[in-house]
Amino acid sequence: MRPLPQQPWLEARGVRFNSHGQQILDDISLSFRPGELTLLVGRNGCGKTTLLKILAGLLRPDGGSFVCQGSKNNWPQQYRLLQKKVCYLHQDPYLFDATVFNNIAYGLKCRRLSGVAMEQRVRQALEATSMEHLAGRHSRELSGGEKQRVAMARAWVLSPRLMLLDEPLANMDQESRHQCRLLIRQLQDSGMGIMLTSHEGKHKGLRVTRELKLADGKLTLQSPLPTNGEVIPLKTGN
Repeated sequence: MRPLPQQPWLEARGVRFNSHGQQILDDISLSFRPGELTLLVGRNGCGKTTLLKILAGLLRPDGGSFVCQGSKNNWPQQYRLLQKKVCYLHQDPYLFDATVFNNIAYGLKCRRLSGVAMEQRVRQALEATSMEHLAGRHSRELSGGEKQRVAMARAWVLSPRLMLLDEPLANMDQESRHQCRLLIRQLQDSGMGIMLTSHEGKHKGLRVTRELKLADGKLTLQSPLPTNGEVIPLKTGN
């Protein structure tokens, strides 16, 4: 695994979030670098999904700031950039009532790519994710693991800097998990930053850069994990 750049492209500083008087996130600070894989663990309901949605620009925090490519901004200034550069995928991804090809092409159509450029980009995504054989299959005919891979490919074609995966390996059989792990490693090798959540700490077959634990609103760096690749513990915070 190639060495990670020293400077993060995105930093979140002092993020706070309250819900119905309960402190869900309390002074959360972390940074992201290209090509790193962050495993976020914690019990169900501890706020992992809330943190991911804030990082993706989908949920406004009660406090904190963001530094993107060296430019520091508060939430109103930053959320549109986060929505453009960060992709959040739910555990049960939503697919359109269409073929795999058209699902992957959807975001490119919204960006008004030409037909030729769009088809080329979708074909590249299908090849990169080893899903060429699924191009013409309807989304209703896919397994849970296949749907997750299609959702990842649909995000991949938009070239996000960071992909946030919410319990991506849950409720999958062994083969589906294997295929999703391979895809995650491919995305990581391409230089994309990845953060995935788990309440069980499942990481077999993944090149985890760091493991973070969320509990009682606080984020802590866990001990490095044994992985199939290089482990680089990174400090959280400013």
